[in-house]
Amino acid sequence: MRFFCIILVVASVTMFVACQKPRPAVHARYVPTAAERANWPKTVDEAVTRLVASLSDKDKIEVRDTPKKELWRFHSYWGMGIRNEFGLWRGNTNLMADCHTQEPDDASMIIIEAVWQKLQKQ
Repeated sequence: MRFFCIILVVASVTMFVACQKPRPAVHARYVPTAAERANWPKTVDEAVTRLVASLSDKDKIEVRDTPKKELWRFHSYWGMGIRNEFGLWRGNTNLMADCHTQEPDDASMIIIEAVWQKLQKQ
């Protein structure tokens, strides 16, 4: 009986393992090119200058007229663009250091607030 139980357990485990789907290969982490890294802003001021220059007049008014406590509304879509475009997830250590944070989400909000501050003066 014991032998039968061992055979049953081994057969069950073998069937279980054989039926498992193969796991997808782990992809290598994306490494930005030297040209991409060279295009990243190194300071908050540089990032703000680029962003303000890229905004339409309508967008500038929208950001300027948004109360500071409601800037979080821009975090998802505009903040994601900032994080991706400026390499905050991919190693832009200069900009992260100038933001005084290690969190890309926080850094993008610091940059959004700096854009808002600059637009308050225009």
